[in-house]
Amino acid sequence: MAQVPPRYCPQCGAPLVTSTDVCATCGSPLEAILSREKRNTAEQISPSPELLPEVDHEAALHHLEQQPDNQLDKVPTEQLGQQSNSASGTQSVEAKKEPTLFSPYTPQRSRKFGRREIIVLLLIVLFVLGAIVYAFAGILGLPLPGFAVIQSPITTTSINASVPYAGAQITVMTAQQAQNFINDPNSNSNGMVRINLKEQNPSNVKVAWSYASIARLVMPNKALISPIYENAVVKIAPGTSQKSLVDFAVPTNIAVKQLTLVIGAPNEAQMHIPLVQNANVSKYQPVTTQLNGQMLYFGLNWTLASATSSLSIPGQQAAKGMRYATLLLKVDNTLSQIAITGSPYEYMRLQYGNTTLVPVFSTIPVAFQVGAVGVTGSVIFQVPQQVSSFTLVFIPQKGDNGDQSSTGFHLP
Repeated sequence: MAQVPPRYCPQCGAPLVTSTDVCATCGSPLEAILSREKRNTAEQISPSPELLPEVDHEAALHHLEQQPDNQLDKVPTEQLGQQSNSASGTQSVEAKKEPTLFSPYTPQRSRKFGRREIIVLLLIVLFVLGAIVYAFAGILGLPLPGFAVIQSPITTTSINASVPYAGAQITVMTAQQAQNFINDPNSNSNGMVRINLKEQNPSNVKVAWSYASIARLVMPNKALISPIYENAVVKIAPGTSQKSLVDFAVPTNIAVKQLTLVIGAPNEAQMHIPLVQNANVSKYQPVTTQLNGQMLYFGLNWTLASATSSLSIPGQQAAKGMRYATLLLKVDNTLSQIAITGSPYEYMRLQYGNTTLVPVFSTIPVAFQVGAVGVTGSVIFQVPQQVSSFTLVFIPQKGDNGDQSSTGFHLP
């Protein structure tokens, strides 16, 4: 049988004797002491009713958190209702603040892309790619709106070489080299060469051409490249001049002095101009040889005064491999009547070997007045460049089979 521990007086601490009504030491009433101890013991054993809802609520939450998703449905409705009711009263406000419980295993509904969303996404991707390409092209120096194209440094080489073309005079003034030319809409950012030219027309006819057709650049590897830009088509009235520029795409690692400018279409007599200062282009200049060939034809005294070799005449460039022979003649009429010789296209011929040529142009009069002395005119033939020995022949005309004459000459 368990022993009851001794009791002590709370006033003086002396052991109590339960057979008496008062403490034997200090005289305190024993009934008041015993009732106080019972009350304290009951308070220690029974928790406060006010704490019960909170304790139950926390236990329920802890229990629910540890429950798997598939067991939540097995919680009795009544138990959940009792837990909800236990959170009422003084703890109702705190219960409302508790966070809503979500199971980590709750399945999320996947978002499906519709046709509209895919189209919008593709448009966004295309826009971004287009913006990147546009920006990259602008950085490379292409003349695009929104990008300021900067002119790269320009190196200028003075050439000052002149050649005749189609009766006009073309002067290659300078050659410029740069990474790009901002006033060229077709400029290449990898390197450009610009040829600055001046054209003069001393003839009495209007001349015109396009450098896109007659200008080429010979590269160091002998390849020919065409212009990518010319500022204007050449149209020069008699006695006037014009300035032009022609651009070629040439990498900057190729020096200007390594290049040669070609003037003349592929089917024309061409001239090669090295792009160096004071280039020697004398072989393309007209050359005149003074002559004194005497002939008697149609009762008139004819003198072949000179012969000029050239690659062009007013308004026309010689054909490939050919040149023009321009013959200057003087005529004296010692007859007592007008001499009507007719068109020189009918009776003048130029021969070399077994070939006979007809004039391409002439200013010889068709008639000569009485007493005319030193009347001049010219006749032009197109001849091979490699032939130098020729004979000018006056052939008989209708009704005068025995009248003919000739004289020989050389062209340089």
